[in-house]
Amino acid sequence: MAVTEAEDQEMATKTTQTETTDSPRTPEKKKSIKKKKSKKNLDNGDDENGDENRPTTPKKKKSKKKLYGNDAAESEEEKPKPKKKKSMKQKSSHKDGMDDGSSEDVDRTNNQEQPSTAMSTSGEGRSSAYTRKKSSMLAVSDDPFALREGKTLLWRNVNMVLKGKNENEPDRMLLNNVWGEVPEQQTTAIMGPSGAGKTSLLNVLAGRAKTRGRISITSDVRLNNFAVDPTNINVRKHIAFVAQDDSLQTTSTPREAIYFSAKLRLPRTTPQKNLDKLVKKMLAELGLESCADTFVGGQLLKGISGGERKRTSVGVELVVRPAMVFLDEPTSGLDSFSAIQLCQVLKKVANAGSSVLFTIHQPASEIFNAFDRLILMNKGRVMFQGLVEDVPSYFKEHNHPLPKKYNPADWIMNVAQANSIKQLDDDGFFPKGERMLPEPYTTDGVEGKDELGITLTEHHLAEDFDDSTPGIFTQLSMLSNREIKNIRRDTAAVGGRFGLTIFLSLLVGLIFKDVGGQPRDTVSNLNSQFGALIMVLLMSMFGTAQPALLAFPEERPVFLREYSTSHYSVIAYFMSRFCMEAFITALQILVQVIITYFLIGFQSNFIMLYVAVYSLAMSSTALAVLLGCSIEDPKLGQEMLPILFVPQMLFAGFFVAPKLIPVWLRWAQYLCTLTYAVRIALVEEFGDGCPAFYPNGTVIEDEAGQVVDPCYNLLDNVGADSDDTWWNWLVLVALFAAFRLTALFVLQRKATKFF
Repeated sequence: MAVTEAEDQEMATKTTQTETTDSPRTPEKKKSIKKKKSKKNLDNGDDENGDENRPTTPKKKKSKKKLYGNDAAESEEEKPKPKKKKSMKQKSSHKDGMDDGSSEDVDRTNNQEQPSTAMSTSGEGRSSAYTRKKSSMLAVSDDPFALREGKTLLWRNVNMVLKGKNENEPDRMLLNNVWGEVPEQQTTAIMGPSGAGKTSLLNVLAGRAKTRGRISITSDVRLNNFAVDPTNINVRKHIAFVAQDDSLQTTSTPREAIYFSAKLRLPRTTPQKNLDKLVKKMLAELGLESCADTFVGGQLLKGISGGERKRTSVGVELVVRPAMVFLDEPTSGLDSFSAIQLCQVLKKVANAGSSVLFTIHQPASEIFNAFDRLILMNKGRVMFQGLVEDVPSYFKEHNHPLPKKYNPADWIMNVAQANSIKQLDDDGFFPKGERMLPEPYTTDGVEGKDELGITLTEHHLAEDFDDSTPGIFTQLSMLSNREIKNIRRDTAAVGGRFGLTIFLSLLVGLIFKDVGGQPRDTVSNLNSQFGALIMVLLMSMFGTAQPALLAFPEERPVFLREYSTSHYSVIAYFMSRFCMEAFITALQILVQVIITYFLIGFQSNFIMLYVAVYSLAMSSTALAVLLGCSIEDPKLGQEMLPILFVPQMLFAGFFVAPKLIPVWLRWAQYLCTLTYAVRIALVEEFGDGCPAFYPNGTVIEDEAGQVVDPCYNLLDNVGADSDDTWWNWLVLVALFAAFRLTALFVLQRKATKFF
């Protein structure tokens, strides 16, 4: 049946009036409270321009009712009235503190069933409802606080167990039957003493924790009552996660960091002008305009302040208009004004439709009263879960009334820590009972929805609609551009790397000056030339492998944050770093070979020497990258350096002849890149042989009468043969490829491990 616009407005008004009767309060009182709450939201979330950019809460409900069209009107007419009376009773129980598990569950069940029924459970008229929509709430916009389709996150039976190391050590319950919800358009805070399980719960819900090793996790998580696996990348990309520790590229600016996130995570069809407006709007809302073009900075590079860095981390996630926002201690390290400003931004995001969930330790009263909902945890259990305004009455009913003129956040934390778990349990602080949820929806049962409960609209169903993110070539371009800026801006690291190379090259070149041009008619001259060539090879290995080994552990937090939110693929990240690494290594080796070649006076061809040294550097770097991808701590990388260098020198053949190495260890020489590089370089330098005549003109012959050539003996001692040169090149390239591919595989596996 067709519904006119006037009828639609009338139906929305009836729905609002019906909702006001669902509370035990009188309609007049409910109405006044509703107006007061709307005013509170505006005060907390808006600046001077906020009223123009965001509609008030009643307007959003009206818009949402209009969005669902005929289905919403028909469902309101067909809904049986006894259910409403029952729901009224359950809401009253819910407001009293939710110490009855079943009543609280039924309330949530009804809250979930109503919108779903209005959308699509009956199956009648559902197709026409969503195909008539002119555009999606998630359509391209240049406002980061534009309306979006909200999501309600429900969970129950969330358990995290740390298993004992042996049978004598008992298991430890980090999370014990945790339950709760994060409704759309509301901010929900998780509080609790240290060790209560706040961050663990946040990581489980955000998909950043899963069963691994001694940690065992079980959970029932619902997104709009669709059963989901939070660790699935398709679910994770709808969650904006801001970790407690800021993970930003040190040489980027806030403007570049926010733009980088928007470019790679928003649909590829987003116009460039919209991206620029999004970034500009986000910088203004977060108060970052004055430092928008200043380096983020880090330990070795001075940049923006800690509060500005925290707000930049938040802006990187909010710029993509996420349906859910998770933050771990977002106010830590911020002054009171910055903390209030950040909370106002989060409130504005919630008013736009998002579900906001964050952990916080002990906020000021002004910040605490700005929350909509609170989840109080203690020793891995839920101590309270409900509206913030119900906290005083809840604690009063459980024999711990809030003193006058006392910060509620301070009081509930004192109660949680000053009393034993047994005492709190006796006082009824840990609600018992099985939290019952309705059967999860499936895509077959809910038409007009995808597998994550996202409403399909005409915008989605159009044949030319493309909501996919940029492809691998755009990812490579953005990552490579960032790497180039990092090299240009981090002058200390790059300058130190090239400065050290120049210094050592000059030192070796001056010590071995003109040694390469000396006649090879004495053992001392031959040994000096051999030593000079070995030093050049070792310098190239040390000077390039060490920076590569430390690079991946240092950038691991940034990579994990960006990969977990689907900024780019592992292949794109790996390839961009490889290209920059190959370019910098080529310049570094060129500087080294130019200095040493002409100072020492090598007899081999310059190009062949450069290619041999560069091949060794890249192969050693590949092994260093493999080790760097396998470890997580940069300090551990420093300890791994001897493992990288010492075996190479021992098996290369210049300290001890390979034939003298024990047979059961001799095989290791074939895994060392230095072994093949030494053989290639020696053949190029000494492959033409040495003069067979000493100064007295006497020809040296062995017992069989054969002329003894010291150069050939040198090549034979290290296992070098000019006939095997092509084979040495082939193995060197194969080792490089094997180490690189293995590093890529290890990085792919490590990318899902967050702690």
